[in-house]
Order: sequence, then structure tokens, then C-alpha cells
Amino acid sequence: MKKIFFVLSILVAASACSQTTRPVNPVPAELITNDSTYWMISTVSTVGYVNTSSGPNYNSYKSGGGMIVKFRFKENGRFEFLLYVQANTYGVDNEAWTQVEGTVEFKKDAKGQQIFVTKAEKGTYRVTRNGSTSSRAIPKNDLDGQHSCTFLWEKTKFADDPNHIYLLTVDMEQHPDIDLSNPKSIDPSWVSKFHIPAKN
Repeated sequence: MKKIFFVLSILVAASACSQTTRPVNPVPAELITNDSTYWMISTVSTVGYVNTSSGPNYNSYKSGGGMIVKFRFKENGRFEFLLYVQANTYGVDNEAWTQVEGTVEFKKDAKGQQIFVTKAEKGTYRVTRNGSTSSRAIPKNDLDGQHSCTFLWEKTKFADDPNHIYLLTVDMEQHPDIDLSNPKSIDPSWVSKFHIPAKN
């Protein structure tokens, strides 16, 4: 009898562990990309300048700057976020990378709107200034604060850009009163337009 109880207790414990590793609300299949594709926004400038300052980068062509923001959602209820910022001026080259990983939950809010909630678990800040790089782990208060967010989302296509699929997001913590049933509650400047290549 003791052996039966022992075996049952192991089976119950194993079942509980397997249930806790499954995401409560899985990532919608339409938002999952392959390992090399991210939902992306890019504002990196195509206009640059020739560096006339003396030094190793003399007479080299540099981009004026910009940023790249990337999101990737995984089947196991996890996300990866990347932010790259480039700011180049004469004699000074600055690059900053932020990389964050954690869990993501997709659900609906009290108004029935589609949202996803990120909970950052770990990440790295990396800065390169004139070729010198430093990096550090993102502090817990940053992970819990600015990198754990709630977003309203919608996937769509635009007739004037058939080559891309778009993921529109709004930061609900910055704009908590947004209501899709009331267009006046939405400012277009709040909407981030991530995209991936459309499948042929």
C-alpha cells in the first residue's frame, strides 16, 4: 500500500510540474516567427556623413544614427526584446544595445481588447563609445519597471505595403485610457508599427 501511495505522489508531483511550465495563455500562432525573424521597427538613417576628424576613422562614411527595435515571441510563452540605438556625430560614435528576455502572456483586458503582458527576467545593457565597449546586467528594478509592460496589439496588413505584415502595439501603461471602440481615445503617434516580411 505504501508503494502505491509513493508512486501516486510521484505522478501527481510530475503532473503539477509539467502544468506549471506550460504558459497559461499561449502565444498566438500568428505572432510566432522563426529563429531568425523578429517583429521589427527601424529608423536607422540611410543618410550619413564623411568623418573628417583625425584618428582611425578618418575619411570613413558613417550613418547619422537611428534605432532598431525588435520583438520575438516563442511557443513556450517567452519573449525576447532588443533595442539598438546609434548616434554618430563628428568625432564621436555611440551605440547602445538593450537585450531582454522573459515570459509573455496574451489575454484580453476588461474592455475585451487584445493585450500581451511581458515580465522581464534577465537582460543586458551594452554601450560602445568610440570603439570602447562596456556591458552590465540590467538591474531588477529596471526589469520589473521599464521592461515589464502591458501592450494593446493588433496584427494587420496595409494595402500600400503588400510586402510586410504589421504588428501594431500601444503601451497601455503610458496610455491606460485607450479604448478601441472610441477612436478619439487613440492618438496615432502612440502606435508602434512592427513588421515582418509577408509570406509569398
